[in-house]
Amino acid sequence: MPITVKEIMQLPEFRNFTLIAGRNGERKEVTNIGILDYEYANEDPKLEKMWAFGENSFVIASMLFAKDHPERILPCIKGLVRDKVAALAIKTIYYNTLPKEALDYANEWDLPIYTFGRDDAYFQDIAILIKEKMAEKDDTELLEQKLSLFLNGNLSMANRREMLQEIFYHLDYKNYLAVYCNAKGIAWTLYYAKNLKKLQGRLDSRDSIFRYQNGYLIILDMAEPCRSGDTGTVVLRVLSLRQEDYFIGIGNLHNSMDDMNLAIQEALYASQYSRFTDGRPVCFSKIGIYQILLPYCRNHWMEQYCRSILDPILEFDRQYDGELFQTAELYVKFDGDVEVVGRKLHLHKNTIRYRMNRVRDIIGANDRFYEQLLIAFWTWEIQKDMSQKNL
Repeated sequence: MPITVKEIMQLPEFRNFTLIAGRNGERKEVTNIGILDYEYANEDPKLEKMWAFGENSFVIASMLFAKDHPERILPCIKGLVRDKVAALAIKTIYYNTLPKEALDYANEWDLPIYTFGRDDAYFQDIAILIKEKMAEKDDTELLEQKLSLFLNGNLSMANRREMLQEIFYHLDYKNYLAVYCNAKGIAWTLYYAKNLKKLQGRLDSRDSIFRYQNGYLIILDMAEPCRSGDTGTVVLRVLSLRQEDYFIGIGNLHNSMDDMNLAIQEALYASQYSRFTDGRPVCFSKIGIYQILLPYCRNHWMEQYCRSILDPILEFDRQYDGELFQTAELYVKFDGDVEVVGRKLHLHKNTIRYRMNRVRDIIGANDRFYEQLLIAFWTWEIQKDMSQKNL
């Protein structure tokens, strides 16, 4: 996926660039870089077409072609819009801004235009930097695709080991664990590259860090004595992370390359658990029955079981304008305490008992009624949370 104009402008090297038009076009993708000379300042349409910039180009200019000829600027802007360039950056040698009609046209057609000072950057340096960032993003996303295939692809053991060596080539697979740091409310695509480098600098050479979905996947070598102790605290200390910025999930210790898929999945599931609980870092081994519910909540048999319990209750409520589903949900939430549920619903506890007996009759439960209801509602809550967050 190409880098966007806005992502480029988030880089520290562009902090002195000023947007003067086309703000709504900042999400355009950049696939080329060009330096504007006289391409749009001639009267030969054939030459202009031949010299035109490619679509999605980030164009840099001094506006030398328009020196003492401001009337040439609007036709140039029209030509850039026609050729679907991504953005224009102007060095303020001859013009500190552009004529109003040129800015209005750029705003109308969402062409971002920036200005920067004489000493802020050289054209060649800008072009090299953007090309490097484009390549860096491509490499990061290619690695993310490989990780996704490794985790979710229907691979043979031989193919899995081959891909494992390709992705984690420097690991010795002795006492390692996976950590997944899922970012909370940040503009993720604009943030990951800068922070990824910071985190890489805090890790040991035997560790690995990757961008994965909306977060960082980290493989930590836990052989060092200094990394003993509470795992959540170790992770925060080693990475210097603030827990309020991430939902952090930590897998179990493993010592075989064949367990890498399992180790990563544990971290991902633990991070999901953190999302819909208190948000604190959590180890997979500490999430109780969710060690089963999270991996299998979308399994055909689990979904079928969940529907067989909850759908009849929902159908009863629809048919009779009832409130059995809400009552049953609170009944599970408060561990079957009818007095607490009654207070929450402003009803007598006997009314709650009556409603729960109706639920029992509707789903046809004889034995283990509470346990059946508990698993169904927990599974439903997980599925709902995952759907809302597109997990």
